[in-house]
Amino acid sequence: MIMYHVFSLGSPLDRTAPKKAYAKCVTKKVVSHKDLVKEVVEHSRLFPPGIIKGVLAEIFAYLSEHLLTGDRVILDGLGTFCTTLKCEGAASETSFSKKNIKGVHIVFTPCRELKKKFKDIDYKMAP
Repeated sequence: MIMYHVFSLGSPLDRTAPKKAYAKCVTKKVVSHKDLVKEVVEHSRLFPPGIIKGVLAEIFAYLSEHLLTGDRVILDGLGTFCTTLKCEGAASETSFSKKNIKGVHIVFTPCRELKKKFKDIDYKMAP
């Protein structure tokens, strides 16, 4: 079950427009890298924590390396990581330069199996 709370937000494009109500997830806890390694070790009991931690560190290092070169990375059973650019528009393609690029976003798209787990989820307003 996902807990949520409701808040009002105005349009940044039209400050005279009435505010609208939106829901936001309430985080119950933050699961650290260390916590995740501990859970995997307790569940699998095949590998010691150092091995699990090392494997995850290597995956994160190579994931970062590939994203920095613009690659798309697919992790089976999890999803796809890729990058997109945050840009200011230019009048034409010929007038566009790298100065129009303001930053990069890392995008995660969950795989079909992970999406299915969230299909029939229950929601409850936080107290």
